[in-house]
Amino acid sequence: MRPVFILLLIFFILPIFLYSGDTLPDYEPYTREEFPGWANDLRRGEIIFFGTVPFTFFISTFLYDFYLYNANSFSEEFAPAILGNKTPPVKTKAEKLQIIAVSVSFSAILSVLDYLLGKPWNE
Repeated sequence: MRPVFILLLIFFILPIFLYSGDTLPDYEPYTREEFPGWANDLRRGEIIFFGTVPFTFFISTFLYDFYLYNANSFSEEFAPAILGNKTPPVKTKAEKLQIIAVSVSFSAILSVLDYLLGKPWNE
């Protein structure tokens, strides 16, 4: 076991000493013309999609909790945790998957809407 550890240590540490004297080339920021337009649009859509997922997940969960509360005639046992219920109802796996699907779908819709609404200004 010890020889394997020493070999791995040499394998990972040796390159640090071999390349430590080299200087890095000067940094040049990306230019607008360096990437095609579709790649910039795709990147913006990706950022908006992943940026909105936490918010849409929270909103979907919040609205589903209030839907359950309303569907059960505002019974105390179905009250959401935000209203002070210490033991909110446990969701099934299917309910959790539905909440995730709704939130991801809504995030995708927001990304597409941003692309469609921003297209006239980008031309």
